[in-house]
Amino acid sequence: MEEEKTQPTPIPSEVEQVNLQQMEEALKQAGVPQTQLKRYIKGVNKLRQLEKQYGKPFQVLFREYEKRFRDSVKLEYSINELLEKRRKIEEDLRVYMEQQRLTLETVNRVNNIIRSLEKYGVNIGHLENLAKVAAKVSETGTDFKQVFETFAKLEEAENRLKETQAMIEENEKRLEEVETELQRKIARLREVSGVEPDIEKLSETLSKLRTEVELLEKREEELRQKNNELAREYEALLGFRTDTASLLKLIEEKRNELNRLDEELARVRDTLQTLEEEVASARSLLLLLQNPELVKKEDLETLSRQLANLSNIKAGQMPELKALEPSLLENVRKRVVELVMPVIRSELVPHWVFEKLEKEFKEVAARKAQLEEENERLRNELNQLRGTKPQTAVQAVPQLPRKFQLLKKKTELSTDSGIKIKLKCVYCQNSSLMILPNKQELEEA
Repeated sequence: MEEEKTQPTPIPSEVEQVNLQQMEEALKQAGVPQTQLKRYIKGVNKLRQLEKQYGKPFQVLFREYEKRFRDSVKLEYSINELLEKRRKIEEDLRVYMEQQRLTLETVNRVNNIIRSLEKYGVNIGHLENLAKVAAKVSETGTDFKQVFETFAKLEEAENRLKETQAMIEENEKRLEEVETELQRKIARLREVSGVEPDIEKLSETLSKLRTEVELLEKREEELRQKNNELAREYEALLGFRTDTASLLKLIEEKRNELNRLDEELARVRDTLQTLEEEVASARSLLLLLQNPELVKKEDLETLSRQLANLSNIKAGQMPELKALEPSLLENVRKRVVELVMPVIRSELVPHWVFEKLEKEFKEVAARKAQLEEENERLRNELNQLRGTKPQTAVQAVPQLPRKFQLLKKKTELSTDSGIKIKLKCVYCQNSSLMILPNKQELEEA
């Protein structure tokens, strides 16, 4: 940078010097000073810089400037208008608030006047009559101020009169009390002066009365103790009756609940038995199923014909086909299996239904056993309270041991291994004595 500053300025050539001289002569002839020319050159350079900066020619920039200047003038005019409107609105608002204040003061004043009138028992409807009265008073030439002062004095006089009457009444009461106290003291004085000779007799009578009072107190204490004993005996008897009645009521409630549970148990047992029968029939039918196809019209017609033929053979109407009865039965069975299989797949009862019913059945059976035990306990307590011996339970007849039987072959395992076990039914909670067969018989079965 320092080297560039120290470099000498280049010497213009002869052509440039000639052009400068010609320009100076032209400026002198035109009467334009050099300072004005310099300002002109600076202005041109500044315009060139603006054109380079904004990328637009000077005429476009000038038009935009004029447009924005006009917009600024319009905005300034609009702002002045808005300020003027704001000033007017503020002035109107100030006037409105002043009117509102005056109105509020007037309303409060009227409200106070109305309350004052109501305080003295004057309604708003009486104002017209009051105005007429005021007109009559004005016609007579009386001053209202003087009238109001007179009324104020009358009110003050009435208040003083009431206070005086209250003081008079209070003094009269005090005077009556003083007279009463005086009469009482006079009577007491007379009694004291006339009763002195009888004081000894009264003391003797007082001692006798005290002795009688002591005897009566002892008698009262004895009677109170006896009364307490009788009350305890009565409470014991009453409590026994109450306990017996409550026990009878409780036994009746438990018996009703036991009957209800028996009915519910029977209903659940019937439902479970019906479902077991359905499951057994469904299982027996499922054993016959063999990959059925969709049901068609031809299948229904064929099954109908086979059923009709089988019915005629069973009725003896077609004796010539008696020998073909087994084959016809087998064909009907196959058709029924093919038709029923799709329905069975969608209509079989789920396994969880049986599990739920078994669970409910177990709960009902357990509840029944619990209620029976509680009923027996309450019956024993009732018998004890009645003073009788509890009834002995009927001894159950010993059960004979039973033997196992195979479900599929329907054969009974008759051998005896010498081992007996008790199996408890999950439904009725009854126990059965079973004989275990030999191992050899089990292997053969």
